[in-house]
Amino acid sequence: MPPLPIEVSLVIFVILVGIGIAGFFASSRPYNIFAESWRQAFVTIIRQPGLFFAAWLIFAIQELVPPVSFLVAWPSGLVQIGLLVAFHAMTTYLLARIALRLHRGLIHEEWRPVIPTGSRARRMGFYVLLCWAIIGLLKHPPLPTSPVPHEQLLRGAILLSYALGFMATAGLALVGPAASLDERRPIRTSLRTAWREPVSLLVIIIGISLQIGFVMEGANLALSHYPQIGELRLFAAPIVWAFMALVLFMSEFSLVIFLTRVWEDRYEEDTRNAAHNFNWT
Repeated sequence: MPPLPIEVSLVIFVILVGIGIAGFFASSRPYNIFAESWRQAFVTIIRQPGLFFAAWLIFAIQELVPPVSFLVAWPSGLVQIGLLVAFHAMTTYLLARIALRLHRGLIHEEWRPVIPTGSRARRMGFYVLLCWAIIGLLKHPPLPTSPVPHEQLLRGAILLSYALGFMATAGLALVGPAASLDERRPIRTSLRTAWREPVSLLVIIIGISLQIGFVMEGANLALSHYPQIGELRLFAAPIVWAFMALVLFMSEFSLVIFLTRVWEDRYEEDTRNAAHNFNWT
């Protein structure tokens, strides 16, 4: 796909900077949420190592299985794509169950079992998969590859898919936490929360993406300086998976903390003084 025009990239950059500055004045204090989420993530890893290992194992399988699958001569490319989509849907569903435990553990101190089962887990996993499919279709529509007769139209379609995917991500980001906390209509709750505190939610989503991007790019840059050491990537992979599990903890804590801050007294008697909202005021 062709890259976005430089003018559009500059406009997007200015918008992101504006959102970042506005986040300092938001009532829910999104940057404070990041600090608290990182603290809670490290505390949870120490107290719940089994939960962290389960997330690490899922990310390891997610990274290792797709390359192995391409070594098999499938009858067609569509079959390959279908199998990979089904595989990633399965790992997303498993990660949703870990996210459910993180949400319930932080809010209600429910840390057992490590991988939750039952109707609540199935319901939450269904909503997460539904949102995952919607966002994926909007971000990656079936567009033709270059060169094409009408490249400007293709650029417009790509920009539109980026915008729709970003809007869907923002609107549906809180569906998982809302479902974990037994909200009757988690999609509606997520959309209402996004409408009520759009700046804070955008800061959280962008901040999570930037933190992942900076560390992953930093790891790739560091590895590129030692291309002659082929075993280095083999040793670095488990560390990368551990970081992905850590970011999962941090990001899920950020979303559920934000949800409870916006809907103060909705899920608890006194949200401001709860442990997961430490140092809010």
